[in-house]
Amino acid sequence: MKDTASIGNLLSSLNRITPYRLGIWMAADPESALSGFSDSRPEMFKIRDLARRILRKEAFQQISFGTGEGVFGVPIKSEGTVVASLIALGPNGDGNGRNIEKFLTDLAGLIQDTWSSRKETEVLTEELSQSFEDIHLYTKIALQIKALKFSGSRLRGLMQEIFDAMRVDLVFASLPNRPEYNVFIGSPDFSALIDPKSRFIDRLIGQIPRRLPTPYFIVNNSLDLPEFSALNPVPFRFLAVPMHHNQTEFGWLGMVSLNVDEIFRHSELNLLTSMADQVAVVIANADLYREMERFVINVVRSLVHAIEAKDYYTRGHSERVNRYCMQMAEGLSLSKSEKEILHWASILHDVGKIGIPETILNKPTRLDPEEYGLIKSHSQRGVDILKPIDQLAGTLEGILHHHERCDGNGYPAGLKGENIPLISRIIAVADTFDALTTDRAYRSGIGAEAALKIMKDASGTQLDPAILALFSESIGTGPDRR
Repeated sequence: MKDTASIGNLLSSLNRITPYRLGIWMAADPESALSGFSDSRPEMFKIRDLARRILRKEAFQQISFGTGEGVFGVPIKSEGTVVASLIALGPNGDGNGRNIEKFLTDLAGLIQDTWSSRKETEVLTEELSQSFEDIHLYTKIALQIKALKFSGSRLRGLMQEIFDAMRVDLVFASLPNRPEYNVFIGSPDFSALIDPKSRFIDRLIGQIPRRLPTPYFIVNNSLDLPEFSALNPVPFRFLAVPMHHNQTEFGWLGMVSLNVDEIFRHSELNLLTSMADQVAVVIANADLYREMERFVINVVRSLVHAIEAKDYYTRGHSERVNRYCMQMAEGLSLSKSEKEILHWASILHDVGKIGIPETILNKPTRLDPEEYGLIKSHSQRGVDILKPIDQLAGTLEGILHHHERCDGNGYPAGLKGENIPLISRIIAVADTFDALTTDRAYRSGIGAEAALKIMKDASGTQLDPAILALFSESIGTGPDRR
C-alpha cells in the first residue's frame, strides 16, 4: 500500500470539518487506527470489533450506541482483496444510514485510487466535504421535518437550509391549494433577472409534462428546450420533485441555477426527493390533525349544548366563564399552550352536569345532603366524560379541581393554596363571579360590585388572592354583566 501519510492527512482534514470521526484499520494490523480515534474511548472495543467484522464479511456494517452516536464502516479493497476497514463514528441521525454507506463506499474507492495517485487528494477533500455537508443537512432536515403541526414558517426554514447549502440561485416550494406553504428564496442575481419569482415558477411548473418517466423533472440547460428558453432569455437549469401522498398531489419542491456549466448532482436530487416525500407525509398528517381538531371542537359544542339543554342556569354560563378566564390569562403571562388548556377547560368545566338529573339542577329550594353530593360529583363526572378525547387531556386536571378552596375545604380532593392547579384557581374566580351575578333557580343574581365585595371576603379562604385581585382590576374591561 502506498502513501498512508497523505490518507492520514486527508482523514484529519475531514475530521475537522465534519461531525464524524474517521479512521482506517489495516488488515495487517487491525488493533490500531491510522487516524481519528483515541484508545481511551469506552466504545473502542466495539469499534475494533466492527472493523474486524468488516474485514471478515467484506460489506458495510454499523452499530448504534445508546448515546445517540453510531459507528459505520466499509471495506477498502486493492486488486479485489480487502486490505482495510474505513470507519466513521458520529451522530446516528434518523434515516442517514444509506447516505453514510454511500459516502463511505465512495470514500473507500477514492482512497484506493489515491493510494495509486496522490494528485487526487485535494479534489477528494473538496468533494467529500460537500458530501458530508449533504449528509449533515439531510439528517438535520429529517429530524426537523417530523412534526405533527407542520407550518409554512417551518417549511421556509427548511428551504432556507437547502438554499444556504446548495449551489443554486433559487429554491422553491409551490403548493397551489395551500398557499400558506409556498416558499420562494432566491439570490440577489436571480431576483434582479427574474421577478416576481412566484410567477416564473408557476410558468416553469406549467411546462412540466403531466406524466413523468422518473419521479423528478430535470432540465440542465433551458436553451436546449424551446418551451423553457421562452420563459427567460437567460439560460438556467432546473430541478423539480413532486410532493404527493396516497394519491393526493400537494405541489412541487425544486431549485433553479443560472450556472449551466454544471449539472445537478445525485446528492442534490436525493436530498430534494427525500424532503419532498417527507414534507408530503407531514402535510397530510397536518391536514388530518386539523380535521381531528375540527371534530373535537364540534364534540365540545355538542357537549356544551347538551348541558345548556338540561340546566337553564348553565345557559351562557360556560361562555361567560370562558370570557373572564381568557381576560385574566392576559395578565398572568400564560404560555400559548396554557391559554389553550384554559380556554377549553373553562368552557367544559361543568360538562359533568350532563350526568346530574334535571330535577336537581333546576331545584328551586335548598338541596338535601344526598342531592348536594350528586352536584359535587359533576367535576369527576366531567373528567370521566372527557378522558377518552386525547386532545382534551390537558384540561382534565383544571376541570377536576375547579371547586377546590384555598383553605382545603373544597372538593373533590381537599387541596390547599398553590397545590390547587393554576387553571382550576382561575376558573374558580370566574365561576364564582358568574354564579353570584346570574339568576339561579332559588335566588336572583346580584350586581358586579356586590359580588366582588363578597368574593373579597372569601379571598385566601375560598379564592386565590392574587388571581382575585387581577380579576377585580380587569372586570371593568370585561363583558357588561348588569
